Amino acid sequence: MTTVVRRWDPGLGPLQLSTLRSALQSEGLVTAWWSEVPGTSVAQHEHPFPEARWVLDGFLRVHIGQEVVELGPGDRLDLPPGTKHGFEVLGLAPAIFVTGSADRSLEQKRVDTAH
Repeated sequence: MTTVVRRWDPGLGPLQLSTLRSALQSEGLVTAWWSEVPGTSVAQHEHPFPEARWVLDGFLRVHIGQEVVELGPGDRLDLPPGTKHGFEVLGLAPAIFVTGSADRSLEQKRVDTAH
């Protein structure tokens, strides 16, 4: 599998949380944002749905099977369903990123935890 990282397109507007979420939601994806501290590592796992990961601030090293991709501010990575992936936060600052998923059950979880 060849992984493609999409770089920030200034035509989308300013690189900010609301812009990333709006762009992913316009694609029909459910969004969540994450803030992870330096040194955080998530083991490889997979989902039965596609997932997008878009970095707002900081740096991530994403492991996709045997492939490694580094993402920085404005970088987007789209993963097909069933793709094994994990990540680690690089550098001395937190990484803030938005995920977009076609998993509609996440919408209900977000509503349930908001109360």
